[in-house]
Amino acid sequence: MDLYCEIVTPDKFIFEGDVGLVTVPGEKGSFTLLKNHAPVISVLTKGQIRVISKSGHEQMYDCESGMLECKNNKLTILIHR
Repeated sequence: MDLYCEIVTPDKFIFEGDVGLVTVPGEKGSFTLLKNHAPVISVLTKGQIRVISKSGHEQMYDCESGMLECKNNKLTILIHR
């Protein structure tokens, strides 16, 4: 199973799909999530979320605040923009 990522705002889904990696602006600094990452829940701060597809395509999303949960190769990111 790949790492499946959802990025959601209060209004809509802005990204859904399998990814190679995701880097997020965590409360204590940026960190990267990969396939088989240990379960984690984290608060997000102002910054950018970097999503790299399995083919290497990069997408960036602005984040004012939010939170994420990663468990069993499913990453859910809830953000305010």
